[in-house]
Amino acid sequence: MRVLWFANTPSNYSNDGNPENGGGWVSALETQVSSRVELAVSFLSKKPLEGGVVHGAGQKVTWAEEKKHGVTYFPVYNGYNRNRTDRFKTLLRGNERQLFELVASYLSIIEEFKPDVIQVFGSEHSFGLVAGQTDVPVVLHVQGLLNEYYKVFLPPGVSWRQFIFDGFSISRALHKMYIRKRWIRACERENRILRMVHYFLGRTAWDHEQVRKVNPDAVFFEGGEIMRAPFYDSAFEATGGSPSRLTLVTTISEPTYKGYDLILRTAKLLRDKYSVPFEWKVFGNVNPRFFEKVTGIDSTQVGVRLEGVAEAETIASAISKATMYVHPSYIDNSPNGLCEAQLLGAAVVATNVGGVPSLIDDCETGFLVRKGNPEDMAERIVALYRNKDLMRRVGQNARKVALERHDRERIVEDLMKVYGQLTA
Repeated sequence: MRVLWFANTPSNYSNDGNPENGGGWVSALETQVSSRVELAVSFLSKKPLEGGVVHGAGQKVTWAEEKKHGVTYFPVYNGYNRNRTDRFKTLLRGNERQLFELVASYLSIIEEFKPDVIQVFGSEHSFGLVAGQTDVPVVLHVQGLLNEYYKVFLPPGVSWRQFIFDGFSISRALHKMYIRKRWIRACERENRILRMVHYFLGRTAWDHEQVRKVNPDAVFFEGGEIMRAPFYDSAFEATGGSPSRLTLVTTISEPTYKGYDLILRTAKLLRDKYSVPFEWKVFGNVNPRFFEKVTGIDSTQVGVRLEGVAEAETIASAISKATMYVHPSYIDNSPNGLCEAQLLGAAVVATNVGGVPSLIDDCETGFLVRKGNPEDMAERIVALYRNKDLMRRVGQNARKVALERHDRERIVEDLMKVYGQLTA
């Protein structure tokens, strides 16, 4: 069977020397699936790859038909919006021409590889548009859903005017206007994709519910996610940290809806109201300036340490030695950082949003708090810190459930069954 993936990352083609933070599940899945099918992976490349022959934006790198470890890779050069001038033109003229050229490249890859099944990872990019232009069955693996994320894009109390005109830089304001416009267009494109695709893979009740709002006739398959290898390693199993010091760990990414402002507000309460000695390690590509301005809280003054993007082993080690893992997002479907922490047996405190309740049975496999509520989060963190037995029991429960949920062999077998049904 020939299977073509369209993915948001290069998967196992190359990591470009940049470790993924809380993600990498597509590359982990590729490792397991590539021996079962004839697999090709296509992805967008920000620059022409070394040795490639590229005639223009939207065209695939012609030498990418070479195989690496049994997988065929098709990078597509995304030469659009490379600089301020390009972004300004896109802001004024729109991006329909770009979409047309990108989709033309995707279709040429389909024609060349001749897959039996196409799997699209996520509705965030333009890949899903091929569903309306090919007879090959297309299944979309739901990751995040932009339309729902956009509703809570900004922290509570922050307006778009504040976000765009933060500071006195015209170029920064234009860039943020471009970000907003790009999101609006991406949301419109996502709705087109969700109506166009017939088959979907997902794991949470939330992603099923949201897709069916747009496409009531959608056919859903259960599709799990394989986490990165170190998080299955019992050597990193969580110990609950030092009893004399509260240590919190979070993996987070740049978008404003990921909740860095909630981290700052919660940390300030832990310091001022509860007087608990603690440190909060935050892994990820976070720029704290905007959040510190919005909250009036300096990260360094409230015990928050920005660790940057780190390797999986580094994050696993930090979680294993921490008191608990905290997930502060305003919206999420199936956050990998949370799942990885549960795999290690860490006690998890998370906001009750999106698909998170599908991952956490409150007080049994984790703890749910109200989104955007630092008082609720701080109170739960302190209560857990003072009840080590409960924290340890819940962490052990989470590990049992997560090991089953993310069982690599079962996930691959389920996916093979989906491929079989789509080609029958």
